[in-house]
Amino acid sequence: MDFIPKDEISESFIQCVQSGLIEKGLDTTLIFYDFDFLTSRINALKAAFPANTMHTVAIKANPLIKILEKIINTDIGVEAASEGELFLAEKSGFHPSRIVFDSPAKTRNEILLALSKNIHINADSFMELKRIAELREQINTSSKIGLRINPQVGYGTITATSVAGNYSKFGVPIKEYRKEIIESFEKYEWLTGLHIHIGSQGCSMGMLLTGFEEILQLIIEIENRINRKLLFIDIGGGLPVSYDHNQEPSKIFKYGAKIQELLQKYQHAEILLITEFGRYLHANSGYTISMVEYAKQYIESNTLIIHVGADLFLRECLNPGQWLHKFILLDKNGIIKSGEKKLKYNIAGPLCFAGDIIARDIELPIAEEGDYLVIYDTGGYTFGMWSKYVSRMFPKTILKTGNTFEIIRNREKPEDIYSFWSG
Repeated sequence: MDFIPKDEISESFIQCVQSGLIEKGLDTTLIFYDFDFLTSRINALKAAFPANTMHTVAIKANPLIKILEKIINTDIGVEAASEGELFLAEKSGFHPSRIVFDSPAKTRNEILLALSKNIHINADSFMELKRIAELREQINTSSKIGLRINPQVGYGTITATSVAGNYSKFGVPIKEYRKEIIESFEKYEWLTGLHIHIGSQGCSMGMLLTGFEEILQLIIEIENRINRKLLFIDIGGGLPVSYDHNQEPSKIFKYGAKIQELLQKYQHAEILLITEFGRYLHANSGYTISMVEYAKQYIESNTLIIHVGADLFLRECLNPGQWLHKFILLDKNGIIKSGEKKLKYNIAGPLCFAGDIIARDIELPIAEEGDYLVIYDTGGYTFGMWSKYVSRMFPKTILKTGNTFEIIRNREKPEDIYSFWSG
């Protein structure tokens, strides 16, 4: 299953209203998350890759604690990109051996913390390697250490999420510093692997594979120089997902097969692979439902004012045309609206700036006050980027597992906002 069926969305909404999990009038926006869908994605990922792969999921894609706690049971780890995410990983119950720490701005204290807990670290620069070397003298650690390389394979269709062009804020550029990269493995015996990440969404499978092959070639050069085998390759994530339900989504089995072909080609089938998928696992697993507060139907334009905008959909509002979601409309009772007559609407949020528009010219049945707009594929890189602008309150979040629904994050209240701003 590539997407959650619309009939299932309608039935879930109705059931949650009837059970009292949704308080109409108060719950003006709701986030739904389907754990069975996530599990199916995790199982597909594990089946597509070699057995000697450690899969991790990027916390930043979906930091909800209840989801993290349930993910542990699927036998995958997590990728953390800040001290805060390291804390979330630990508190959620992940063993240090299942945590990968990535960040371009790790402080000495953060590195020391990770080393003390034997957490895997991917260094982002030569300067960070020097810090790690200094700190390793202060502590006994079994942390695996990798170096992030920019394979410089180009930009995808979304520049803001492409990190492997000739310039990137991340990693060491391979074209200019190949010699120095190899020398780092000569200098530091504890440096045992390489890390890459090409980008997220907008970067084709071909780009990801080209970057992987560049790293395999580099590994062979390093091993020939240092006369020892490297232990791992961290290939990041980035496999594009489909937000357009008429478009064929990327297939994880094809990607995994190509990865294995390249490992065989370069005679490195035995090396440990690490993945850091976020969007592929999470995005299609969730959806958002927001009440239509006003349906502005004018002569030359029609606008739906709903209760979520750039606070939840920052990228969609700031990069129109690059992040496209599917929408359906439910009536006030949760029934899917249909009808021959349709209008084109701009979907606008509640924030006080002109760019707070999620999408433009979306064709929908005629909308009325009290209807509910469903926004598909919001399970990743949405609520993880939540904004406190104009002190909007975070929506209630409902988890579906089998036929069971539970609230995993309550709707914020005004006193929660006061606590946030008062410190």
